Amino acid sequence: MPVRRTTLWAGATLLLCGGLWWAWAAQAPGARAAVRLSPAAAQEATTVGARPAPPNAVDALQPDPTRSQRGVAQVRQALFERGSLRGVQPDGGFRLDAQGRLIPDRAVRRRFDQLLTTLGEASIEELGALLQQQARAELGGDDGAAQVMAVWERYLQLQRQLAPAGGTSSPPTADSLTLALQERARQRRLVLGNDWAEAFYGDEEAALQARLSSEAEAAASPAPGRDSQATTLPSVARAPQPGEDLAALQRQREATLGPEAAARLQALDQAQAAWAQKVTEARSQVTRLQGAAELSAVQRQQAIDQLIESRFAPQDRLRARAVLGLAPVGG
Repeated sequence: MPVRRTTLWAGATLLLCGGLWWAWAAQAPGARAAVRLSPAAAQEATTVGARPAPPNAVDALQPDPTRSQRGVAQVRQALFERGSLRGVQPDGGFRLDAQGRLIPDRAVRRRFDQLLTTLGEASIEELGALLQQQARAELGGDDGAAQVMAVWERYLQLQRQLAPAGGTSSPPTADSLTLALQERARQRRLVLGNDWAEAFYGDEEAALQARLSSEAEAAASPAPGRDSQATTLPSVARAPQPGEDLAALQRQREATLGPEAAARLQALDQAQAAWAQKVTEARSQVTRLQGAAELSAVQRQQAIDQLIESRFAPQDRLRARAVLGLAPVGG
């Protein structure tokens, strides 16, 4: 296989698994420790409870209430003065719009990824506390910081879901990578929301799709008599259209893509439908509350806030408020 194509497959696999974080996590634990931890930092991490990341990188993303935590100042010193970020400024940043809403921006993901590369030197709880302090200082208040942390929690949720499942039994092809790209794109938008997924991954997804299409065309053109449609992903991988026969679509997926891929796509369909239904029901109730003349402005806002809290999980509330056109709490 040409070097260029091998590089494409490797790069595509890392992108589909989530990007920079999984590139770090794919390294051997010993190699990670050698690169990331100075002897002093390693000793400090062990003595205070921030032990190096386990071989299963997903475990490093899970909170551990039994582990002792350092203060933010200690963590900042361990990372930016003695650790792997020594001499490095925090990457990326945060911006608010005129209404005080956090602007979806790739720079936010750059900050997240920079912190995640230090897992092992600091626990996920310590990194969250450091991020919150950074956001509060850069945005000038708790409201902006709360919005950053809401996106951070969804980003961590996405990283856990996109963890590599292990080696594949056969080399990837243009078809399998294109299907994986579509699945990942839909999953990112389900977890992060359209605006944040596009800001975080849109350029990478478009570039990878263009390269996959180019590779497919190049592979098909030299071979006389080859079916050029073999490198074109069937349309059944898309999200279902309103009113479409879902059972028929699923049968087509199974026949075209196989039962495992069809099952993954069906799970995404169901999750997206459940979210859309939840938003639709909440929008109807918000509209009713906004028009309730018997309520004062304060009572109306309290009722809407209670509705959001009862209908949506904590990590989904900021996204829900944005979709429903509601200002962040405290905004």
